[in-house]
Amino acid sequence: MDYETKPTNRYELRLYAALFRSICGFSQDEPIDPVALLDRLPELEGFEDVRYEVVYNDALPGNVPAQCEKSDDGYLIQIKESVYKGAYERKTGGHRMHIIHEIMHPFVDKLGFKPIFSRRLTKETPVYRRLEWIVMALAGEVMMPYESTEGKTAEEIMRIYGVSERAAKKRLTY
Repeated sequence: MDYETKPTNRYELRLYAALFRSICGFSQDEPIDPVALLDRLPELEGFEDVRYEVVYNDALPGNVPAQCEKSDDGYLIQIKESVYKGAYERKTGGHRMHIIHEIMHPFVDKLGFKPIFSRRLTKETPVYRRLEWIVMALAGEVMMPYESTEGKTAEEIMRIYGVSERAAKKRLTY
């Protein structure tokens, strides 16, 4: 399910991606291993309340590879076992993106991108006000830094940053 939130744009998302990389101690161009990052989250400022667990594949609906739930005591990222394994073995770039996507949920929430619960997503809601689009776009900006991917081919982006062909080709369009 998706909700409307405050608006943003690609320029702001690139600034947030740089901030996230800085908080995590990554340079602005190095590849990120989302699986290793999961274990470091509680040590990072602002992420002390983020936990994760790997769950059986049937614990989440078939079309949900991972999810992040917010509660009174923080955030819980749940990742299907097959997704975690694919990301850990660096076999599937899509699995790595699913994990970084879920890590972005607490980050954007803390940045103030709160769902406007009284205004569920409609076809008229512009993409730049859609919470899931913001999280997805930010995940791409974090995994494939714009300045570092300029001039590279999709194959180079896939090899360097460990993302899927689909994500690499999408990067080339903006």
